[in-house]
Amino acid sequence: MCRENSMNQINAAIENLLNALSSAALLDAQSQALAFIQAAFEAEELSQIEKQTLEKKVRRIYRNQLIEESA
Repeated sequence: MCRENSMNQINAAIENLLNALSSAALLDAQSQALAFIQAAFEAEELSQIEKQTLEKKVRRIYRNQLIEESA
């Protein structure tokens, strides 16, 4: 897999996370995004810093979506 494809998958999963309307969809989108990030890292398409930055972004979006859902 090439870096461009990996980033497309990661970005699509992050977009799904932003658009999730239920807690189940939110959890699925988060799991998918983190799995794509881990796979890209293991394929050496992401550096450790890129991996950590993307994971932090996913966690932040997840947390914000949970807060919005509970409001």
